[in-house]
Amino acid sequence: IMISPENQPNMQIAEKMENALSIVAANHDIKVLRRVPEQRTLSIANTTNRLFTAAIIDLETLGLDPANHPIIELGMLLFNFSSTDGVLGVVETYNGLQDPGVPIPEEITSITGITDEDVAGQVIDWSLVAQCLQRADLVICHNASFDRNHLEMQAPSFVQDIVKDMAFGCSLKDVDWRSRGYESSKLEFLNFKAGYFYEGHRALVDCWATLNILVGEEGAFDELKASVRTRGVLICALNASFASKDSLKERGYRWSDGSGTLPKAWWTTVGESLFDEEKSWLDEIVYKSKNASSSLPNKIITARSRYSRRSEKFD
Repeated sequence: IMISPENQPNMQIAEKMENALSIVAANHDIKVLRRVPEQRTLSIANTTNRLFTAAIIDLETLGLDPANHPIIELGMLLFNFSSTDGVLGVVETYNGLQDPGVPIPEEITSITGITDEDVAGQVIDWSLVAQCLQRADLVICHNASFDRNHLEMQAPSFVQDIVKDMAFGCSLKDVDWRSRGYESSKLEFLNFKAGYFYEGHRALVDCWATLNILVGEEGAFDELKASVRTRGVLICALNASFASKDSLKERGYRWSDGSGTLPKAWWTTVGESLFDEEKSWLDEIVYKSKNASSSLPNKIITARSRYSRRSEKFD
């Protein structure tokens, strides 16, 4: 049932529709989906708690490589929150298109719906983006590694400088969706399981969808904030024997071939409180020598470097 803004039903009809939907929803053979809301007025006007601002950002680009694939659309949604009241309300939104200067591949148009005609002559208002970022205490993205690195490599330098100093949270990785009963952490699936639908792969629409799951799933936003506050340690298992590769893979280590910012080694990131335990495991299982891990390359990771390729660089 579609209701247009120009033809809103009166309260009596709306109540009857809600009752009908409740009856339909009670049938386990039918699933009722509502469109992700793009208006939220949750503000507690008289809150006495300190207010913070978060910026949800979503990008559409010409591909996955932040070094070579330009941004073609940016969506941003700012909302206020406090430590005890949670999300209080949306304070600003922005959506802008960017002409990449090259034809948009058919594959990207099929995913996003963005055409060459849409972006022709368009420029993202980067000055506004910078102003919004300077108001924010936290940036949230659903897959922050993608969005953060594109911003740090493709945005104008004055925006890059701001982004590199900001704390980032990831609604994809900083919330344990599986433990909450979700089989997938994809944004569209999370909303679907929660009873919502939306037309995905447009920047601002995805921002609303991200806010929807953080507000709708009890405790999700608090879990994300707690993850943001944690510190991690990146450690490289240099010169690990070939015989230990399966143990390292099972432990969650990934291989770096040395062509990027990391040395040629197996590497992982662990919580700072687990660092000593990880070194003991490496000594026992991988190097089979006490204190062998004490000289391995490692560095502290915080929310200001997490999800950025900068975090993988050793000075």
